[in-house]
Amino acid sequence: MAETAWLPALALIEPLHGLTFALLHLTCMRLLAQCVPRHLEATALTIYGTVGIGIATALLTIACGPIFERFGAHGFWAMAALCAAALPLTRTLREPTADPE
Repeated sequence: MAETAWLPALALIEPLHGLTFALLHLTCMRLLAQCVPRHLEATALTIYGTVGIGIATALLTIACGPIFERFGAHGFWAMAALCAAALPLTRTLREPTADPE
């Protein structure tokens, strides 16, 4: 997506971005519902929204400024590398085995 400004390509790629974010968000909501006791669900959702999405997005946006200034559209590959670095963590994910309550 960072390598082109061709509208047909962007029109095909952008929905994939929305879909992957939606799947991530729904998975996080499911895990919160399964792993967090009912009386702490609002707190867990607040922490997830503030830290997991808010602070992480803000810090990475600030970090991307100098990267894109130096490398232009090729700075995308730094973001792709960050995503690839998270892939090994997916092997540690397991289904919850007990009811949180």
